[in-house]
Amino acid sequence: LPQTSPSGARLSSRPSAAANEVTMGEAPMVVIFGRPGAGKTTIANAVARSLGDGGDAGSGSKTYLQLDLDVCVPQWMRDNFAKGIYPTLQQRAEFIQSACNYVQGEIDSAMKQHSKQQQLVTIVSFSFVNIDLRTAFREEFPQAQWILVDTHKSLAEERIASREGHFYKTTSSSSSEDRSANDATKEAEGDKSDDDNSEWEFRPVAFPHMVLDGRDPVDANAKRIAELIESKT
Repeated sequence: LPQTSPSGARLSSRPSAAANEVTMGEAPMVVIFGRPGAGKTTIANAVARSLGDGGDAGSGSKTYLQLDLDVCVPQWMRDNFAKGIYPTLQQRAEFIQSACNYVQGEIDSAMKQHSKQQQLVTIVSFSFVNIDLRTAFREEFPQAQWILVDTHKSLAEERIASREGHFYKTTSSSSSEDRSANDATKEAEGDKSDDDNSEWEFRPVAFPHMVLDGRDPVDANAKRIAELIESKT
């Protein structure tokens, strides 16, 4: 059954196919990212359920730590998001450092809770709209495998509009073309000019990453991620 870390992050365990060969080592990580409304958290929850089904925390098992970085967004920033006011470059730098500290703290805590023979796999979900946020996180966790949930802007905004209680609201700009996040990446790969990003548009991704179609069923995308994790750990 899933376990909970002291701060509320979800932990789950399942037996490893090669239990006798597993050592803790440097914790592997996957980052599920994409524009707000892409379906990241829903998919991450499904991955955690899939990987945790039927497992126990016995010696020689893998342990899965699920972290949604929305919990790191301070209230003042949530209030601003609701008004369509987005953080500056300096505010983003402070936020991502805090988020990295949170992730590392959760990893350290999870490692202490489990046997050294267990391998910890961390599943992170967050939008990572801006290049600077991705760069800072990749510098802190270079082992992470990034997975883009590629969703067209119109579908993402439709999902956001139907959500209750979430701090993020759709942008009011009508000038932005309805395209997928991956389309923007292919057209402007390497562009680093997101210092302002006052419209909070999803910026191009200029590093290797796996792409999932955000229109596909949640369970299908979760299965693809679970298979990736199993093949890499």
